[in-house]
Amino acid sequence: MKKFSTLFTFLIITMMLPVINVQALSVQTPQYGTLNIKEANVRIEYPKSWFQQGKDTAWSPKRNGMPLIGFKWTKIQSRWDEQNMLPKGDFVGPFVIDLGWERGSLYLMQSKTGIEIHAVITRQDAGLAYDFYAKGNSLAQLNQINFVLERIMHSGMLDTIKDYISKEPIECKEFDIECGINQEPFFDKTGCGCLIVPQKDAIFDN
Repeated sequence: MKKFSTLFTFLIITMMLPVINVQALSVQTPQYGTLNIKEANVRIEYPKSWFQQGKDTAWSPKRNGMPLIGFKWTKIQSRWDEQNMLPKGDFVGPFVIDLGWERGSLYLMQSKTGIEIHAVITRQDAGLAYDFYAKGNSLAQLNQINFVLERIMHSGMLDTIKDYISKEPIECKEFDIECGINQEPFFDKTGCGCLIVPQKDAIFDN
């Protein structure tokens, strides 16, 4: 996997691909809000002054159409391929991306309507995977919303997850629990098991 410093550097490789020529969109700095997605155990910022696209966690500076920025997630099993998060089609990647709170893989795709960028984050121990994505009709459009995508991707805050061994406090007294990396044991009135703590404390292999 290749590693790059910023999303802008990555976008330069799209200049090697044919794109649809459209007029660049002038994007002003949006107002941001915080979105707490309990099902995904994560909080992210989002451009609250942009238009939400239906019921999806996706937003655009325009009322309809592109460019747009979105976020989606899914529950995963032990056998998981992060490319399952991508729509069907050809892609370039993966490139390693470090968001500070977690590392992931960046992919570039070209469709009939333009260009897509997907940053896929896999939390294997938590059984979750995330996809931060941007879609545009052209490279120019993606460059215009790049600063918003960067902020949203780096804004992630992960919640602690309880991985229960038992939900019987009396039974838990008999256990000597050993947890994995980036986890710690817990014993409380709800039971016992391992806490999967936020990934900012994670240990990465080079």
